[in-house]
Amino acid sequence: MAEITYQARLKDTSGAPVATFAGMGRERGGMVSLYYHKRLRTPGSFILRIDGNDKRTDLFGLDYQVEFWRRDRRGGLDWYLDFEGFHRSWELTQDDEGRNVFVSRGRGYNDLLAAEPIRYASGSDYACKVGPVETAAKAFVDENIGPGATSPPRDAVGVMPGLTIAADAGSGMWWGGCRSNKNLLDVLKELAEYGPGDYMIVGAGPATFQFQWRDVRWGQDKTQGNADDRPPVVFDPAHGNATNLAYNYSRLEEVNVVYVLGQGVGDERAIVTCTSGAEADSPWARRAVARDARDEEDETLLAVRGDELLDEQRARRKMAFDARQTAACRYRRDWDWGDLVTIQFRGMTFDQKIIGVAVGMSEDGVESIQPEMEDE
Repeated sequence: MAEITYQARLKDTSGAPVATFAGMGRERGGMVSLYYHKRLRTPGSFILRIDGNDKRTDLFGLDYQVEFWRRDRRGGLDWYLDFEGFHRSWELTQDDEGRNVFVSRGRGYNDLLAAEPIRYASGSDYACKVGPVETAAKAFVDENIGPGATSPPRDAVGVMPGLTIAADAGSGMWWGGCRSNKNLLDVLKELAEYGPGDYMIVGAGPATFQFQWRDVRWGQDKTQGNADDRPPVVFDPAHGNATNLAYNYSRLEEVNVVYVLGQGVGDERAIVTCTSGAEADSPWARRAVARDARDEEDETLLAVRGDELLDEQRARRKMAFDARQTAACRYRRDWDWGDLVTIQFRGMTFDQKIIGVAVGMSEDGVESIQPEMEDE
């Protein structure tokens, strides 16, 4: 019996089960292969390939929900839901052996966040927020795609059926700004980067969803010597749990000085200069930009705008590798996206956040798991 197995469960727009696809390649069950990429603060995506002769492919409809379930017998994990999204594209293909294949493609539930802009008048209380980042984020979601996205006061109804907002804990740094007509998902990414924090729309029942925010990170601190005394997760080729490693440290796109231009004309114009300190790292390290922010009246908010850009375009370290399943380190049992873990590689030891995971199962039944890492 296979150590690791998958199921793809299809549900209609009412949340009622429609079909379950299982097996891999030529095995019975209909599923040929799968791939999904779950990534914090983004919709993520999936590709599900099914035997083209399986009559159940006719059951797929627009925005039907596809759930990817995984079982890891060796790791002691029974069936659990690992990723879920909306079916939004399909195609029929034929492989080099003449076999017909049905391909379903879609995105995770965070795709709902990209469906609407912040459609309120510039300067209104609905377009402008001041307070903790979590409070601002949840207000923007509620008023643009949640239960509060009614018209009036919104220019057009934006309510997404079945979506609720989790209770607000008021976490994160103080934030202020006006974002009229900006895409909701883009604004949330900005807030999460600044907060810091992570957010997701998760399934909450049949055809119901909830927007959730977590302060600092979606997961847990599992670094060596973490303050909560959790068992550390250390990825190291010497431990056999990481292979095909690639380390990158880039300052090519870095910005370390921002001139934020507020309201006024000529010498009367308000200007706030924000710096990260990284401009002093070498005689030629300075990289400065000017950004227009005449929509902000408060100079304190000009500084927030500058700090946001500095954080967004800071120097970053990234680590990529294939995670290997070992007895001591298994995906979802010991680590998951959102966790802060320790990396050891070529004499370097550093901590990074798992911002995404790409999961695949080939026609041959070979599983691949690739974490996407970045400095927190």
